[in-house]
Amino acid sequence: MLRHLKVLDLTDHRGLACGRLLADLGADVVQVEPQAGSTARGAAPVDSLGRSMFWETFSANKRSIALDVAAPEGARCLDALLAVADIVVTSMPVPDLERLDLHPDRTTAVHPALVHVAITPFGLTGPKSRYLDSDLVIWAAGGPLDPHRDGELPPLRISVEQAYLHAATDAAAGALLAHRVRCADGRGQVVDVSAQACLGVATLGRVLAYTAGDAKPQWHQQPTFQAPKPASGRVDQSGSGASTSSSLKKWHCIDGIVELHLAMGPASGGFTNNFIRWMHDEGACGDYLLAWDWRTVPARIESGEIGEDDIFEVRRLTAEFLGSKTKAQVQDAAVRYRLLCIGISDMSDIATSPQLSHREFFAQTGSGGDQVRLPARWVHVSGGAGPQVRRPAPSIGQHTAEVLESWLGADDPVLSELLASEVVA
Repeated sequence: MLRHLKVLDLTDHRGLACGRLLADLGADVVQVEPQAGSTARGAAPVDSLGRSMFWETFSANKRSIALDVAAPEGARCLDALLAVADIVVTSMPVPDLERLDLHPDRTTAVHPALVHVAITPFGLTGPKSRYLDSDLVIWAAGGPLDPHRDGELPPLRISVEQAYLHAATDAAAGALLAHRVRCADGRGQVVDVSAQACLGVATLGRVLAYTAGDAKPQWHQQPTFQAPKPASGRVDQSGSGASTSSSLKKWHCIDGIVELHLAMGPASGGFTNNFIRWMHDEGACGDYLLAWDWRTVPARIESGEIGEDDIFEVRRLTAEFLGSKTKAQVQDAAVRYRLLCIGISDMSDIATSPQLSHREFFAQTGSGGDQVRLPARWVHVSGGAGPQVRRPAPSIGQHTAEVLESWLGADDPVLSELLASEVVA
């Protein structure tokens, strides 16, 4: 699909996934790494052979050149590659972009048709553009951590570093949009990707609460049950939405945890009706509860018809019922009864998922004992094979001579000079 595109990937672990996505779509993505190798080659997890599974996953389908871009000859070589590239992707902080003369202001001025995708912690400009970063810092600054705690307990960190995976996938989308415009007017663009801003989507819109008129959004606090209608005009709908505390939407089952909201109101109360019907079909609740219409429960709370004890009893029955099920049973019921619930998958669930297997999501690379199982076919397309793993992650500088010759031309006067120098490997 993107075979015509040349992409220079100058990212480390913070942006590696962007190039992988573009490579999966057919682009010729060349990973430019130091002669000692990208720092991402040591990123966890590491297998028994000492290989970084992070690198193996997010560098598959790429070619590698080893180049000292800080040396004058290396910078000259990189500039020659930028001149023929369609897209360049960077993930280094702003000071490093400036130090290496790779700031988008400069690259797009020298190469007007180039699309420069710059992934940074807080954007290229602004008061935090030069701040240091870590995965935890980006998650906290982006907004998702605060809602994910119970009451006044501290927020919980994300178990595996993934803030920059959000940024890198957004960057890939931005690169394609910029290229589409470039096809129309011939001009490149700067795609300014702030990792902090990218994480706003992980709050399901809650970062917009203040702008939308909620001056004091209490994301992590469980509302107290209030009936009749309080002066604030709000009725307790604990368990109804994304801002519900974890204790009201996560339920233990036989082999793990499932997420289910006891949703109320006209928008989603019907799904709770379906859940209660499942419980009733299996004898887990009586006719009294089956008769409730959860689309009207907020109004019944306001009127005092339904009290706090009633809601707590429903929660007790729910916990007891789901505690007797497996994640697979809940998933099956979600399809049969049209429920808004799902089992929370661990890695073994994902690795053995019948759905992912049916969709041929995984692929093997390597041979014999060196095989690696990687995410591969992440989307199905009509009229072609779509994304697939065509080559494993490269060794350091595996394609240096090949790339320089194919991109710059075999008769380029500086090619032999570069290959004989110490700035390429």
